[in-house]
Amino acid sequence: MARSGAWAAGGCAAAALLLGGALRRLSRDFPPLSQLPDTPFVLQDATLAGGGLRAAAADLAWIEMLQYAAGHGDGFADSGFGYSRLPDLARRVVRLDPAFHSAYTYAAGILAWFHGVDRPDDAAAILEEGMRRDPGHPTYALYIAAIAYKKKGDTDAMVRTLDAACSAPDASVFVRELLANVHSERGEYGRALEIWNAILDDPALADQHPRAELEIGKIRAKMR
Repeated sequence: MARSGAWAAGGCAAAALLLGGALRRLSRDFPPLSQLPDTPFVLQDATLAGGGLRAAAADLAWIEMLQYAAGHGDGFADSGFGYSRLPDLARRVVRLDPAFHSAYTYAAGILAWFHGVDRPDDAAAILEEGMRRDPGHPTYALYIAAIAYKKKGDTDAMVRTLDAACSAPDASVFVRELLANVHSERGEYGRALEIWNAILDDPALADQHPRAELEIGKIRAKMR
């Protein structure tokens, strides 16, 4: 998947989370700000969080993480290339707001499955933090299991586990697209079409509809 694809996959989620930040549960066990990773945004985070805008600070941190992943992160020499700071930027988001599910799964998806990255241990560590700080979401455990199968080279089990994870309503659109591509590469065109059509039918993922239409066309061409 191209780097622009990673940015687009998160763009619609960023917009939805900005709108929905105020609706996330009001009662949380927030980690102390001293647990925030060392990033160029420490003053920004402390100012917003200190002013009672912790959820807004997490929303902004999420967008800045997506910008980094897309190669537009100011202040990072490797922005969009090595992803060396992605774990820190993901932890920044979830330590500002532990209920920010998408930050765990989006970052883990890139680290575990993005072409050329191959950092499954870092991905698993982020997901394990999600299990501790944001319990009650089985998706984290499913992703961890999928990563374990990937490391063992058991692609069939990995794909089955990701299919189960991506059936959740809040499944990462990035991982769903990645899974669709895996199915297509395996010649499992029916399942790939099912995933892309589900994205196409979701009004909340309108930013991804052009990509879904493009991929559906490619798959139908292969099936002829």
